[in-house]
Amino acid sequence: MKRAAVLSLLALATSAMAGQTRVTVQVIEVPHAELTKWMSSGKASGEELHERAMKLASSGAAEIVDTNVVLARSGEKALVESIAEVIFPTEYEGSDMAAPAKEPLVFDPNAPFSPRPWPNLFANAFETRNAGTTIEIEATLSESGKHVDLRLSFEMVDQDSLMTWTEYRDQWGEASIKRPIFETKRLTGALTLVSGKFELFNIFTPKPAAMPAATTRQMVFVRCEVLPLAK
Repeated sequence: MKRAAVLSLLALATSAMAGQTRVTVQVIEVPHAELTKWMSSGKASGEELHERAMKLASSGAAEIVDTNVVLARSGEKALVESIAEVIFPTEYEGSDMAAPAKEPLVFDPNAPFSPRPWPNLFANAFETRNAGTTIEIEATLSESGKHVDLRLSFEMVDQDSLMTWTEYRDQWGEASIKRPIFETKRLTGALTLVSGKFELFNIFTPKPAAMPAATTRQMVFVRCEVLPLAK
């Protein structure tokens, strides 16, 4: 290979590696029946599916659940967290908390007053859970800049509800012990994208434990754009 050709390839590769990438991760919740219809042929591209989902969202028949944008240099990792730290007790001292109480403990007006439902009961261990969205990406441009190899780790955590672990009420009000229930959606993977075009990465089922026959599905779309460096 001639020296000029080698230098040209090296310059092209260096230019691609020095480029900026902009990764968009979008979650759109659509009717399950509509999604099944779209996927039945197996021929729709990710760009076409994204257009259909956005059209439904514009008409109110679908919902844009989340949109995240991350910028990074080609070949380098980037991490973005949009979270709230939820701290909750996991262990108690002074009572047998091995399992939830089947019957609520109710105040007996004839019993001696106790300021606590269990003597010397206090929490002695805690756990922290990040509720929100966490995204980690690594996008590497091809030499031509037309394709992108994307590695993506994506997680959405919602505090869905509080579960009553042990119920207690007295003349001063309620002093029940409650623990949070989290709903987690997580994906980790890699794929090759055409620069500037959306691709369907994954489909989530909302609340599979509470709603085994959920009427909607959440489509996860990703797009990676190449941003030329300003001269």
